[in-house]
Amino acid sequence: MDKMLGASFLILCLQVNWVTGQKEKSDQEQVKQSPRSLTVQEGEISILNCSYEKSAFDYFQWYRQYPGKGPAFLIAIRSVVNEMKDGRFTVVLSTSAKQLSLHIAASQPGDSATYFCAASAQCSPGTCSLYPNLQPGLQTHPEVQMKYTHIHVCAKKVLIEEN
Repeated sequence: MDKMLGASFLILCLQVNWVTGQKEKSDQEQVKQSPRSLTVQEGEISILNCSYEKSAFDYFQWYRQYPGKGPAFLIAIRSVVNEMKDGRFTVVLSTSAKQLSLHIAASQPGDSATYFCAASAQCSPGTCSLYPNLQPGLQTHPEVQMKYTHIHVCAKKVLIEEN
């Protein structure tokens, strides 16, 4: 009679696909998002980074979009604050480095989605450049710059058998 000893391990892999986005007339990207790929175990923290070029940007938002759904606001931060937390989501902003990051604590398979990093500026008419929208159907203020990545969290079950 054969004995079977099974052990299963749950591994989450987050794959972030870089998608080309907006460019200013000078052909320089205003918002960049990274990493291109990320692998974490369930329960670990996931970090998405976003950098921007315009010093005028003073309001930063993260959106999450599930397949077949519209983008939904996730969390935002103003340039006068260094950190904003809401549940498992934390945004850390460094205006001197022109960078912000989204930290997702205790990563779960339900975190699979497309995440949008957006930056906008408060300005009077005629003082800001107008940028076309990145995503059809996603209505944003004309001065908003967005970049997005797709995160796929997959659960992989590894079975070890012994006869």
